[in-house]
Amino acid sequence: MRTIHKTLRSLTFIALSLTLVQCTELNAGKVKQDFNSWFTDLITPRASSLEMANDGYTVKGNLKNKPNQVIRLFEMTAEGLVFIDSTFTDKKGDFNVNGSTKELIFCALMVLEKQMVYLALNNATEATLAIDATTTGINYTITGKNVDESQALKDLLKLNEDFSARIRALEAEASKLNPNTDEGFNKMQKLQADYYANLSERAAAILSFAKARPSSFIPFFILHFNVVQEPTIELLTVARDAAVKADPTSKYTQMIQQKYQEEAKLMVGGEAPEINLPQPDGTNLALSSLRGKYVLIDFWASWCGPCRKENPYNVEMYKRFKDKGFEIYGVSLDQDPTRWKGAIEKDGLTWKHVSDLKGWSSSAGQTYNVHSIPSTVLVDPDGKIVAKGLRGEELDAKLQDLLGVTPMEKGPQIDKP
Repeated sequence: MRTIHKTLRSLTFIALSLTLVQCTELNAGKVKQDFNSWFTDLITPRASSLEMANDGYTVKGNLKNKPNQVIRLFEMTAEGLVFIDSTFTDKKGDFNVNGSTKELIFCALMVLEKQMVYLALNNATEATLAIDATTTGINYTITGKNVDESQALKDLLKLNEDFSARIRALEAEASKLNPNTDEGFNKMQKLQADYYANLSERAAAILSFAKARPSSFIPFFILHFNVVQEPTIELLTVARDAAVKADPTSKYTQMIQQKYQEEAKLMVGGEAPEINLPQPDGTNLALSSLRGKYVLIDFWASWCGPCRKENPYNVEMYKRFKDKGFEIYGVSLDQDPTRWKGAIEKDGLTWKHVSDLKGWSSSAGQTYNVHSIPSTVLVDPDGKIVAKGLRGEELDAKLQDLLGVTPMEKGPQIDKP
């Protein structure tokens, strides 16, 4: 029986989100951050508490055919939505929200449950909205003063939705195929190629969108709110430079500058930081010594259930690609050398292995900001990062593309973690 990648069926919105089963530092009691749900900020709808501001933003408009509808304004943050204000539409559907802010902020105007208008507001904003919303969708126009960033947000979301619609169409077609037949298998392979081509085209289009705004916080928005699945060093640089030009004192500028300092070295396109740790026999093996091959840095541990469950798939994958210019550099977060070596032998892991046996305090894990496992980084023959977080079918498809290997005819029948 042929093994077909399940990407089109199981990763419907890979471009927007990715949920994995992993062992995390949280499970080990290491991460203690506790973000309160923004729902606790929702209060009884009331008239705007900021509407008396003499110098501030104004958001007014009409919600078509929705009299006496509560309108809520939130600030968008990486942790969730923070409640700012609320009001009601009148009998004609008109509404008005006023307020004041120290600097430009990204906001979500919730007009119906899960239906929002995304805005960029500062004290020079005078926005007028014409909104037609239902429980299944929303359309709106925005006019007024200082609304360019808000219009850009609308254009960005439209761009993203166009690509999402393409992906949904591919998945709908894939759901009708039987991959166990020759015809179905071949068509599925074509659909997968189209799928990844769409993701690449989408990433390029969003990067171009960001580059077209050299003095704007829109590139920051793209990164901060995960519009792209795998940000690159190029996009990070564009976002940092555009934010500095837009307002060097903004909190968004400070955030993107900090992100650049902390993450630039680990972005796709950047050079993979060196790792040089002991192997099971006690001799050190440097990551850089494997230059000339595609190398998968695989963070795992003997005690990690999802890691062990995935190993049979990795064993088969390694057999297929090891003679094609591919190597795996396993970095264990174990602390017990006996368990580490025992897991390698029991699972038949014949690739390279290193560990400093420091668990979550592993020097390599800290260098690569590893907070959950399994975690992977794919490095090209020149030592540049080409992908992060790939596992299972996604990783197999990526290696096929990079190494020019034909799809696997037969493979291990295991459940992906």
